[in-house]
Parts: sequence; structure tokens; C-alpha cells
Amino acid sequence: MTIATSSSNSRLPELQTWNRPIKALDGIRGTALLCVFCLHLLGSNQLPGHRLINLMLKVSGAGWVGVDLFFALSGFLITGILFDSVGTARYLRNFYLRRACRIFPLYYGFILLLVCIFTVIVPLRLRPISFLPLFMQNTPLWWSNIHGGRVADASFHLWSLAVEEQFYLVWPLVIFVVRERRRLLWIAAMLACAAPLIRIFLLAHGSPLEATYKLTFCRMDALLGGAWLALMVRGAYGGRVQAYAPKAFLIAVTGCLAIAWRTGDFYWERNLAINRFGYSLLAIAATSLIAMALNGESLVARVMTAKPLRFVGRYSFGLYLFQPLVSVLLAIRFARSLHAHIASPLLYRVLLESIVLAITFAVALLSFRYFETPFLRLKRFGQAEEVKEAMHRPQPLSAAGAIVSRLQRT
Repeated sequence: MTIATSSSNSRLPELQTWNRPIKALDGIRGTALLCVFCLHLLGSNQLPGHRLINLMLKVSGAGWVGVDLFFALSGFLITGILFDSVGTARYLRNFYLRRACRIFPLYYGFILLLVCIFTVIVPLRLRPISFLPLFMQNTPLWWSNIHGGRVADASFHLWSLAVEEQFYLVWPLVIFVVRERRRLLWIAAMLACAAPLIRIFLLAHGSPLEATYKLTFCRMDALLGGAWLALMVRGAYGGRVQAYAPKAFLIAVTGCLAIAWRTGDFYWERNLAINRFGYSLLAIAATSLIAMALNGESLVARVMTAKPLRFVGRYSFGLYLFQPLVSVLLAIRFARSLHAHIASPLLYRVLLESIVLAITFAVALLSFRYFETPFLRLKRFGQAEEVKEAMHRPQPLSAAGAIVSRLQRT
């Protein structure tokens, strides 16, 4: 994706291009996925009595914060696309076409795979899958009717995709109607501030913690934090935002650590403070981390450009989808027999999760190469002609424009 700086959106922005993408953003995506992997792989495997494993479980319990990093990065990238193309013809059609080409093939292919596996290979009830096609897995229809089981274990993580798809049903319309950058900044900021107030209200009236964790209007602060950053770096104060990002990150992380120290835990399912304020602190931390990554000379950017992180980030969608399913299938078919031949709990856990990761990476890479890529090529049909021409037209870089002109082509 190529990003623009513009003071007005009454017409197509003059896109200022730089052929080098910001590689650190792939690294941030990879970091988010690794956090989630730690939670999925370690958090679901209790082996009491082993000190090292118990320590790993304690640390991995906070791996759910990777979802907030995903949200902030998504809000940043997608808002950039929306804002830069708002003056073009067929704005909404182009956006939703490109979005559908990226998300729908693998998502609905994954649902079809679940149906095939759990009706043919491992016959089980398919009621959980019925909520997935319409992205309702983050609503009470899911958590009030689904009570565990293999199918739920293989699809529980899809709630975050529902949050994003519901958010992007509304946010593109807001940008299309408002258009003016400063007004959008205020709207993003006010809606982000509303999220913790909504959570506090719901909790005060007896709502379960799952509601404040999964409902879109309770988790929109991270998405809107990324959106706010995307709009800020397109203005005159983009450099100032980067300058203050490390301080904001430190303050937000300190707040999260204070919650963990005060409550003795940092897992959303057991902590009211996280559900009240913690998600907003994580939104600030994630947004600040992205802002720091935009500066190619920063330590964050250097860490995030590491090839392993970028590699994981590139295939993160498939990895995120397939890993729980692989874990469930291995648990059904191989885990018990493997455990019977390995006496050490630690060695058993390391070997089992290594097999899970190897299979997950293999499936995700094959999926990306042979299934996702043909659909991704169709995204070019959702790109406005004005944008295509501007992307290939060299433009002088301003100081503020230099920050945003390097963002990835997606």
C-alpha cells in the first residue's frame, strides 16, 4: 500500500510514493502472532508440578495481548487505505472488493474445512460452525450457546475476525461521510474513549467478562487507536507523534504492569481491572509501538525488521487460523500415544508443540502459495484508476510525507 499526505480530501490526494515498504510492520504482525501462539500452545496445556512449565504458563497467560496489537495494526493500515482513496470513484465498492479478496476465501475455506473434518473424520455436533459464516462468534449467540467441545476448540479464536469485519462495516462509511482529517481524528479519539465507558457500564450491570472482551464496541479502542495514528501521520504533526510515542508506550506498559502487580494476574478472564481499563492501556501501547516502528532508525524498527519476525508476519493470517485446528486434531489422534512413550512432561510438551508448529507452518505456507495468492491477485480490480496512476507518478517528499509514504503495499 502507498500512503499519502493531504490537507483536503475533496479530491484525490497527491500520493507521495517511495518504493521501499516499512518492513517493520510485518515484524509487528509477526510479534502479535507469536504472542497469541504462546497463549494457545502453552495456556491450554496444564502440567502441574513442573516448575519451568508453570512459569511458562504464567508468562504465556498474557499472550492474548497480541490480539490488541493485531487490532491496532489493522486500524492503522486499513484507515490509511480508506482515507487515501476516499475521493476516488467507487470508493466503497473498491474497498469491500479488496477486503473480500483478502479475508473471505481463506476464512470460508477454513469453515468448509471444519465442516469436512468434523463430519467425516471426527463426527461431532456442528452447532458452533453455524455462527461463523455471518461473523457472529463474538456475540452472545456464541458464548451463551457454545459450551466447549472439539469444534469450539478449533474455532474459538475466530472472534477477533468478527470484531474486525463488524468494525469495517461502519468505519469506511464514517470516513466517506466525514472525509475531513481533523474531524475524523476527533471522532476516532472520542469513540476510543467511549469504549472503556461502555465496558464499565456493562460490567456494572452484570454483563459477563466475555462480553467486554469480545464485543466490537468494547474492543474498538485498539482499532481506533491505529486509525487515529494513520490520520495523524498524514498531517503536520506526524513527526511529533513519533517523538512522543516512546513515552506513551512506557506509560501504558507501566499501567498494565501496575494492574498485574495489584491483582496478581494479567489474564482477561480473571481480572476486572483489565476489562475496565486494561484494554485501553493496551490500545495506547500497541499504537505507540506502531508509531515507533515507522521510524526506521529506532530500536523498535530494527528489532521488527528481523527476518524471522517478518516471515511470521507475512503468513500470519493462515498461521492464526490453522494453529488451533492442528492442535485439536493432534490431541485427538496422536497426543495420548505420544505421551505414553515419553516420560518427561517437559520433553513431551516441547515435542508435541514443535510438531504442532511444524504442521501449522507447512499448512499456512501451502495455503498462501496455492490458495490465497490467486485471490489476492484479484485485489487489483478493487484499486481506483486515479490511485494506480498516482502510485507510479514520482512526487517530492515533504518531512511529514516521508513518514507515511513508505507503508506497505497490501
